[in-house]
Amino acid sequence: MSKSIICNRCHGEIHVQDELVTSTIVFEVVAFHDDCYTKDLKGAKTIVLDNKPLNGFSGNATFIIFVVAALLWVLFADESIKWVALFALLPIGLRLVSYFRYERHLKNNT
Repeated sequence: MSKSIICNRCHGEIHVQDELVTSTIVFEVVAFHDDCYTKDLKGAKTIVLDNKPLNGFSGNATFIIFVVAALLWVLFADESIKWVALFALLPIGLRLVSYFRYERHLKNNT
């Protein structure tokens, strides 16, 4: 899998997963070098840029929490409000897009 992953900030190529941080800009998943994200974007939460990385421990934990919450909501909520579980699909979908668009194309650094 030799797809080139380009940093949205410095436009350099990202070679290994340890260099990759994915985040969202207006519901679009974009890739950054870890250094570019840390120096320029971390802490800059705005309407168009979400400050939370989609990959890594926090992204994976959020993904698992939303999957469990959506399943529990569908199983135990009243019939009239089960549609609320659809709101959990947004972070789940963003995490899946991050993996399939970027992470699976990079080699692991281990």
